[in-house]
Amino acid sequence: MSELGSGVYVFGEKHNPPVLLLHSSQSASSQWRDLIQRLSPTRFVIAVDLLGYGKAPQPEAVANFRLADEIPRVVEAVSALKIDTAIDVIGHSYGGALALKLALEQPFTIAKVAVYEPVAFHVLADDSPGMIEIQEISQAMHGKDAEECTRTFVDYWNSPGYFDALPSKIQTLMVKQAAKVALDFDALLNEPKRLNDYAGLDQPVLMVQGEHTRRSAKAVADALSTVISQLKRESIAAGHMGPLTHPAEVNEKLVQYINS
Repeated sequence: MSELGSGVYVFGEKHNPPVLLLHSSQSASSQWRDLIQRLSPTRFVIAVDLLGYGKAPQPEAVANFRLADEIPRVVEAVSALKIDTAIDVIGHSYGGALALKLALEQPFTIAKVAVYEPVAFHVLADDSPGMIEIQEISQAMHGKDAEECTRTFVDYWNSPGYFDALPSKIQTLMVKQAAKVALDFDALLNEPKRLNDYAGLDQPVLMVQGEHTRRSAKAVADALSTVISQLKRESIAAGHMGPLTHPAEVNEKLVQYINS
């Protein structure tokens, strides 16, 4: 492993086919530790800490923060590595939504995309059950202190009481990230692209879903499946945090797909 700038890590030999890893909210590139071990013998792995997480800097501007604000950091990393071949992109949750945006806009050439529950809430109709549910969670976090916001967020994506059962050290770290989580919500809900825009995806896409996920995440997957032409859907017996709770099962599907 080597670190390219603050919070950008590369693994494996540069002559191997490149793959970019994008993590979820309230996480860091380290969430892909097991996947990196599987990929690095045959792939050149680029793992990026997104803004506000890991060793990445905080966002420079918080007003009207959008997914587009994450892209320059990723593009800078790819440019610095002077990669001249198409890159596969893997993303989870917030990182999955960012992966799809990158694939649409192609600031660099992307070959395949593999995502686990991309939370592209902006593809949902305002009056749909999935959008109403996630808006209720967003509103429940509004005006609360950082700890209560974090508890609401973590318990929603896991299960009631999950946050309180965590070790205090992990709770403290998560609470420190509450402000960025709120920005991530804003970015996902207010992204200017809409469902029909994703019909423009030219790349093959794998979308893995947890069988025990939340309504909002399932609604996004169902909506995207109506417009992405080269889409393969898979599922595992897990929830939204499957890449962390069931890494072996998730990683097997991701690796098989991008190496096929």
